[in-house]
Amino acid sequence: MAAEAAPPRPHTVTVTVNGRPVVLPDHEATGLEIKRAAITKGLPIDEGFQLSVRQGNGRYQVVDDNKTVHVHAHQEFLAVPPDDNS
Repeated sequence: MAAEAAPPRPHTVTVTVNGRPVVLPDHEATGLEIKRAAITKGLPIDEGFQLSVRQGNGRYQVVDDNKTVHVHAHQEFLAVPPDDNS
């Protein structure tokens, strides 16, 4: 008797947005999908915020809404209002 194949496990990834954990459904997401996941989690941001990802050198690189990024566990994102020049 052949064993049934187990259903594929979801490949969720937990990242941080503004220091709070956000679970993404896959290892690839657009900037807009990351912001929507953060909003669903209750972060006080909206889709108009600018999203950036922390690079290895400690600097942040902007992630456009339609840009797909490969995400990994504990990756840090920052979402700020578009008029915040920090």
